[in-house]
Amino acid sequence: MDTLTPSFVEETNHMRSSEEEEEEEKEDGDEEHQEEAKDESAVQEKKRPAWAPNFFLRIDKEMYHFVGQKIIIEEALDSYAGMIWPAAVSLCHYLDTHQQQLSLVDKAVLEIGAGTGLVSVVAALLGAWVTATDLPVVLSNLRVNLSRNTRGRCRHTPQVAALSWGYDLENTYPTSVYHYDYVLAADVVYHHDFLDELLVTMKHFCKPGTTLIWANKVRFETDLTFTENFKKAFHTSLLAEDGELKIFTAKCREEEGEGDVGSEVKDLPKEDEEGRREEAEDEPSREKQDEVTADDDYEEGSSWSASEDATGQVHTKQTHVQQDRALSWAPGISIGINKDIYHYTGQDILIYESIDSYGAVMWPAALALCSFLDNNRQRVNLQGKEVLELGSGTGLVTIVASLLGASVTATDLPEVLGNLQANVMRNTRDRCRHTPQVRTLSWGYDLENTFPTSVYHYDYVLAADVVYHHDFLDELLVTMKHFCKPGTTLIWANKVRFETDLTFTENFKKAFHTSLLAEDEEMKIFMATCRD
Repeated sequence: MDTLTPSFVEETNHMRSSEEEEEEEKEDGDEEHQEEAKDESAVQEKKRPAWAPNFFLRIDKEMYHFVGQKIIIEEALDSYAGMIWPAAVSLCHYLDTHQQQLSLVDKAVLEIGAGTGLVSVVAALLGAWVTATDLPVVLSNLRVNLSRNTRGRCRHTPQVAALSWGYDLENTYPTSVYHYDYVLAADVVYHHDFLDELLVTMKHFCKPGTTLIWANKVRFETDLTFTENFKKAFHTSLLAEDGELKIFTAKCREEEGEGDVGSEVKDLPKEDEEGRREEAEDEPSREKQDEVTADDDYEEGSSWSASEDATGQVHTKQTHVQQDRALSWAPGISIGINKDIYHYTGQDILIYESIDSYGAVMWPAALALCSFLDNNRQRVNLQGKEVLELGSGTGLVTIVASLLGASVTATDLPEVLGNLQANVMRNTRDRCRHTPQVRTLSWGYDLENTFPTSVYHYDYVLAADVVYHHDFLDELLVTMKHFCKPGTTLIWANKVRFETDLTFTENFKKAFHTSLLAEDEEMKIFMATCRD
């Protein structure tokens, strides 16, 4: 995840095994328990299935340092709200480093769209009375993170409450009862259909005497539209800025005074700001640099270096030049998963991710399927075969299938294809017998015209983690049926997360002749052929 513009932030992956983190938390644990844990780990290692991933990216726990405290946050990639987003990290660091200008001690603070709870944790550690809000499905993980990181550390115990933006606000949070000194929001503006409701919610809580602080990284045109509406709705000022990442402060327009806290807080020391301006004149934008160097920075050696530690985890580091340019408000520790290295078919595979969409994230079933294909080449021989991948995302499965000798067509929605094509070409160029193709495919839509069965026939259809919490499962099944004709083998890898997964699995079994290739708890790999 691109937490800040890479030329200004030192990235450190904090991916630890559960055993390591438990030992770290149990500072007074005795030696006997540690030995037992090691023995148990060894037994579990022996039980691991042969198809277990060589490199399994886990971002379920991250560690941050703010307010002089170690903060451990559990994430869940099953929803947008289950991830740490870049604006949240930046807002936390800003609050931590501007305690005199923005004192939260004994202040009533509301966070909108709290997600994993990192911002609420930091606000609570800074002495605030915090109420963290989000949708009901998110509250469990949010509550756990808040409790874990604030218990016994804070003046006031933070509260967790459900809040649906724009819905029945005066009844659930009447303004006569609920008043807040600060309203915080970080990365709540992204690609969704509730931006009008979000603005209504901000207006509802931002009354006279309330300061609203909103941190955001611009990703879509809708972000810019929302920003304009935000500026029209409130008296606003810019607290901090770094490229597409901005932190705004706002007060309601009914308020008479212009003594906005934000107007007194400046982004950078003057000399740093001038230095940044000179650099901007001499250098192209980071976005343009990425477009020019994305394919070559691994082979040619860019300003980012990737290395593996003893556990096989990949860490990216900045050069000293970039560290010298770091902004004064840039996070001390930020998690970035925009670049990772995997090892399959005897090759290093460099994957760029982008958590701006589900399709641009590495999901566990993709790793499991890659490992299965790599370790079962006789059972599933892809050499010279025609292969189609549904929902290719970052392209890892397509890359592995191509390296195994297949002629692969990777498909996904149009907005995902840019990153998909870059990953595929970077990792297959001059390595494969067949150059993989990348095409747009909308499940269930106009299939016979775009992929007529008289023309397109595939030996294998691959799909990994395409079943999750969305409204297109019927269309997915229709698409699978369209491509899985006589002579075609469909291989689908999935990690069960929701009840809808189980329903889809039952429908999948009714639609095809199926068998279970591999299983590890909630992770399953199915093979299917058509019933015709």
